[in-house]
Amino acid sequence: MSSELSVAQVLASLEAQRAFHKEREEYHAQQEVHHREQRAVHAAEYETVNKHYEAFSATAGGAAEVAARAIAATPQKAEPAPAPPAAPPTPKLPSRLVARLVREKADGEAFTASQVAAEVNRRYRSELRKLLDTRVASTCLRRLLADRQVRVVEKGTAHHQAVYTRA
Repeated sequence: MSSELSVAQVLASLEAQRAFHKEREEYHAQQEVHHREQRAVHAAEYETVNKHYEAFSATAGGAAEVAARAIAATPQKAEPAPAPPAAPPTPKLPSRLVARLVREKADGEAFTASQVAAEVNRRYRSELRKLLDTRVASTCLRRLLADRQVRVVEKGTAHHQAVYTRA
């Protein structure tokens, strides 16, 4: 197959390869210079940081020994027993958190189940066992609708959420 190439084609191919490799050689030579410069910068910074580290380490070690002597020389007071860790807050029922959020909404403000779920998760995350999803929020809103705490502004369909407002 290579014997089928004409002399001109072989020369053109070789010329293209030659130009490519020459360009890559120049690029890597520039990178080598850049990396050498960066290495010198970092080596100088390492020396500066190392000098300060050694000086600080020597001083800090002596200061720690002095501090330990001062603590050992003073009589120890009996420390009160540490307070038991505070119990985590008891999780609240999602329906109560939704009802609380609805009570805090302004009159006439419209909201959907997904908006309520996102807001409850944002405000009351620490009071929930797990994040509230849209389906649970929708169920809570339907219960509030049955209790006449909210009213439907726009009835929902299979593809659109119902829109509620405070009653």
